[in-house]
Amino acid sequence: MPLWTGWPATRTPGIATTVRQQTRMCTAMRLMATLLLVTPVAGWLGAPLTALRSRAAAASGHRRSHPVLAELDGAEVLGAAALAAANVGGASVLLKRMRDEDRKPALASGRVEAVEDRGTDDGSDEGVDAAVIVVGAGAAGIGFAITLTKTFGLDPSRVLLVEKGDGVGTSFRQWPEEMRFISPSFNSEGWTNSFDLNSVAHGSSPAYELHAQHPSGSQYADYLDDLCGIVQLKKRVKRRCEVLRVEKGPDGAFDVRVRSRKADGAEREDTLRSRYVVWAAGEFQYPREGGDCVGGAELCLHNSRVSSWASLDGDERVVIGGYESGVDAAVNLAKAGKQATVLASTATWNVQTVDPSSELAPYTADRLREVTAEGFSPSPKLLAPLRVQRVERAPEGGFNVVAAWKAADNPLPLPDGLRKPFVTRAESTARWLAEQEGGDAAPFASLGTITPPGAEGSEVVVHTAQPPVLCTGFEGSVASVARNLFAFADEADEAKGCLCGAAMLTDDDESTAVPGVFLVGPSVSHGDLSFCFVYKFRQRFGIVADKICRGLGRDTAAAVAECRKTNMYLDDLSCCVGSCGTC
Repeated sequence: MPLWTGWPATRTPGIATTVRQQTRMCTAMRLMATLLLVTPVAGWLGAPLTALRSRAAAASGHRRSHPVLAELDGAEVLGAAALAAANVGGASVLLKRMRDEDRKPALASGRVEAVEDRGTDDGSDEGVDAAVIVVGAGAAGIGFAITLTKTFGLDPSRVLLVEKGDGVGTSFRQWPEEMRFISPSFNSEGWTNSFDLNSVAHGSSPAYELHAQHPSGSQYADYLDDLCGIVQLKKRVKRRCEVLRVEKGPDGAFDVRVRSRKADGAEREDTLRSRYVVWAAGEFQYPREGGDCVGGAELCLHNSRVSSWASLDGDERVVIGGYESGVDAAVNLAKAGKQATVLASTATWNVQTVDPSSELAPYTADRLREVTAEGFSPSPKLLAPLRVQRVERAPEGGFNVVAAWKAADNPLPLPDGLRKPFVTRAESTARWLAEQEGGDAAPFASLGTITPPGAEGSEVVVHTAQPPVLCTGFEGSVASVARNLFAFADEADEAKGCLCGAAMLTDDDESTAVPGVFLVGPSVSHGDLSFCFVYKFRQRFGIVADKICRGLGRDTAAAVAECRKTNMYLDDLSCCVGSCGTC
């Protein structure tokens, strides 16, 4: 388990402080013991610290001098990574192994197997600014960079992360205040073969760091930022640096055109060069809110633009879309005392599949039950299956949302047992009929919703005084910014579902259109397998790091073995189908 597991981001006094102090004392003792071993080895190799500094400086001199990188290069310090870059053999191995508690027995015995993972890689990166440019410093970007530098041993000075926001995890800080992770965090490491579902690096745990089971966006950004600092990657993050385009040059290197923004608002454009580009810019900052989404979308408010549901004007809202974001909006509006009317193409609250990516998360379903329970008010109205056609300004003021009834949903494969339909169309229709005809609607009081019956194709017009809320998903950064770097699947492709419209990738998550460009994060898909959760896409970090490091001439056998041991190298996707759904 890496050392940073024992360093929580929250500074809790008392017992936690004592544990942290003991951890740091053990770490310091281990560091002193290791340095005692390193010093004679370094002397035997004829490489004292002054020589190491000279070699490190010479190595950095092979890279281009660039104004955009000046603040990064000026902040470099000589640490374990710099020693490794100096290629001092056994000394660098000892320092690298010192950071990994999984290898404590070797350190305790004073003997560490000499492993040379450099291969033919000279580490010069001549003519480029970095061997690898990672676009995005969110969960995928930070997690991948940790795998690349800490597990595969690529020196951090050879990796540059460019983030268009103000810091690490910017997208998470833009979440609505009430939004939470739907996948639960729990520090299970050491007791199981897996670890925290929301962790981006083995040995770290948001549950441990934050003491939160369902972190908020700002909490998770704090976790990423703290983790980035612990593994000494913060100096390699170029903030307020937006990628405008990426092109592959005739020499095989990539020209990454960026716009940098200073704190005072001043901007400048520059070109960075790298041997590889890893796209990790995610989806949240690129919402699907154009005319191709729904007619009159410009009259609406996308859920990603909401800072807090409680602070929205008015006491009611129409929500367009009924998957995770739509139900989350309805729940938070209800808890804020606002009437929510959800127009959904599918009654997602009744969907049950083996794929956790295509049904409501248990956390979401639990909260929906809470706000639709008997006695809760105002309870959301859930209307499905409807296809929203357009949004118009109403003559009397406000907005009209025009939708058409779809064919009735097919019977859902809900087996006999504990799991029951949330609300069936028959039940909600019966309640509506009972109310319309003056009958007894009491037996349906706990349903919390009215779905009027309608013939397929017939229109429904829902009026609202406030701009409707779009919960229509995200176009994503790949389609918005990096379309020239990938080929995309369409409906003619054999595989449907999540792959439809997705970036086409090789088995190594490399672009099929532009070799040398890789994709990591929630946009990764293979066939009908979607890697949209952290615990899914993190298992592909090692695949990409392996391909890049082998391309640099490095020996990756030991790193791949380490990734496999920690469930961070998923290359057999056959385990992701059948009873467990997608990966």
